[in-house]
Amino acid sequence: GSWQSMGYGGNHGHQSMAATMESLLGPLFDKLNVQLVVRAIGLPPLTGLSSQEENDLMVGGRSTLIHSLGWSSIYGSDVDMVVWDDYNLENGQSDETAKALFDLFARQALLAGDTSLPFLWGGDFDVLRNLHENADVDVGQLGNAMAGVDETDSESAASSLEWAAQYLKCSSKTQRYCDGESYKFDSHCWVDHGGNAPPTPQLDHIPVLPTAIGWRMHQIKGYALSYNILAALDDAIDFWAEKTIFEGHPLADENWHIGEYITNVQDKVKALADSDDPHCFQLEELMKLPKRLCKSRMKGRTEHTPRANPADTSLRTVITNSDVSVESDGLYEGYLSDDAMIHSGEVNPIEIANLGKDPSNAKQRHLLQKRWLRQRVVRRADDKSSGRVLLSSMVRSTNKLTTAIGDIKSQPQRRLDKIEPGNGWKVLHTFPGDKCDGSILSTGCGALKSSECLLEGHQGSRGGVWGTESAGWLVLKASGVESGFVALNLDLGTTLPDSFVLEYAIENGDTRTMSTLNKEQFVEKVQMPVPGMRLLTVFDDEKNTKSDLVVSIRVKGCDDDCHVGVTHLYWS
Repeated sequence: GSWQSMGYGGNHGHQSMAATMESLLGPLFDKLNVQLVVRAIGLPPLTGLSSQEENDLMVGGRSTLIHSLGWSSIYGSDVDMVVWDDYNLENGQSDETAKALFDLFARQALLAGDTSLPFLWGGDFDVLRNLHENADVDVGQLGNAMAGVDETDSESAASSLEWAAQYLKCSSKTQRYCDGESYKFDSHCWVDHGGNAPPTPQLDHIPVLPTAIGWRMHQIKGYALSYNILAALDDAIDFWAEKTIFEGHPLADENWHIGEYITNVQDKVKALADSDDPHCFQLEELMKLPKRLCKSRMKGRTEHTPRANPADTSLRTVITNSDVSVESDGLYEGYLSDDAMIHSGEVNPIEIANLGKDPSNAKQRHLLQKRWLRQRVVRRADDKSSGRVLLSSMVRSTNKLTTAIGDIKSQPQRRLDKIEPGNGWKVLHTFPGDKCDGSILSTGCGALKSSECLLEGHQGSRGGVWGTESAGWLVLKASGVESGFVALNLDLGTTLPDSFVLEYAIENGDTRTMSTLNKEQFVEKVQMPVPGMRLLTVFDDEKNTKSDLVVSIRVKGCDDDCHVGVTHLYWS
């Protein structure tokens, strides 16, 4: 979802809806010997946007595209349930673009895995209905759980309410309490535990951003999710017991094997036509995305965090350049404790699961208490991750085009001299260590030495592989290409001079296609489907039969004045 739905802008990471859900359900699943992993995959707010661009992102559906185009890699191919929470922040309604983007997101979620198929929870009703009726997809909508919440009639009366209901629902006369910053947000950046002081002076509280959602609303959404999952689990256990009581053990395969179900749904999603579910196909006109992406599994690599399986989904895993360094300030090496955030009225899953009374569960109890108290020792950064953080906001080119757009030079060539990977490309603006997977147990993630709020606990970063003209070629390999589509998402560190030239090459076997774009051609070809994205499609050939493609890119014409970052490689 959006940065608001991830809890950025005034909350700790563990105050988010996803973290609330994982904290509540984790002990129960652990007692059932089932590993529960809840990944909150979302990015922090963008800087450098105009007010219009910020408003566009708030319309809904826009925040997820940057990851939807690499869904199976970035969100993961082993997902059992997907919760969509990127709605219009003002009225909750979807415009046509939001519907199309959610439809792409949902289809990619359904096509991502081979051994699992997610239940889709939330999103545009029309899209969910079409997928359910035409592709047998299991879907649901989640309410806000506010109907049964008692109102806070006065500040003095709040203390008589259940802790979770205080200042959550106010009457028109007391709305100032529910909207008040001191009631909506409760954070701190440092707890003095007598150890070494942090290397960077700490803020008192996490800065609150406009339109941010308070921790109380995140919590009740997490409670609502957890309640529904517990109800479903209860039904499943009853069903299992009833079947085995009357039919004996083991439970019949058709009652729990889902291979045929997965194949059925995925085949029907791939066969959907415009008349069945038109929304995703509209992205070809809206954003120049080929219609076949609505039917093909998308893969990707990125330096953005968090992401599923971060060590395997980094851009560095597909780069052939040998000296790409990660420049970072390194992680804080001391002890971080934020257990002061645990309120006395909060639900304690450890006690509910009764794990504290069973000596045989000592190791499990220790893990869960560690999860619950959210006390963690941040691991030392890898030696290779040491260095200096280079922070810069995205600077967007605003030069108007005054000259005619010429033809893009693109020439297929055979058996050319080998493109040599360059030296000097660097990974910037990310967290070191490949630990940020979006779960609350991602220790060693996000707590940089340079942070002014070490206890913030969020894992979002917008990293990329950056280079200049002197860095030469950046060479990346896309493996498992199925539908002949490869694209890059780019970031620009400076306004482009008129002399700017970008070259890229695609190699599939013994054939190489070279393309050269001057500034005007580059601005014309690069798509900005949503604020903050610059999508450059480098290969689009539906008839392609090569599964492995090599993409090379370099900048020319501006010495080291032009800084270009590659944040994502997408392919299908």
